[in-house]
Amino acid sequence: MMRFTSRKAVVLTASLCLLLACGGGAKQEGEGRVSLNMLSLPDGCSPDKTCGNLTGVDCRSAVDGPYYYVETSTGRVVETCGGACMAGPDPDRGLCMECPPRAWTCD
Repeated sequence: MMRFTSRKAVVLTASLCLLLACGGGAKQEGEGRVSLNMLSLPDGCSPDKTCGNLTGVDCRSAVDGPYYYVETSTGRVVETCGGACMAGPDPDRGLCMECPPRAWTCD
């Protein structure tokens, strides 16, 4: 029984480390800014809509994944919405505060 539990713990720990290492495809920059490489989006993410200098990037938001509003030219994430907001706004991390952001004037 102990061996089975240890294996589960190893698998769980390895999965968590992989998830943290990948960071969901978003790269943390200085001062809490996050960016996405628009030329190489993470698996499961795809550009959805464009409005001015913003691109909506859908990372399986239909199944509780995040939806990012990204500055097209820089890759800087302006706002995170979608499944990331299931618990509501997170002012401490600047998430889910304004979905969609004010700069998104299309639709």
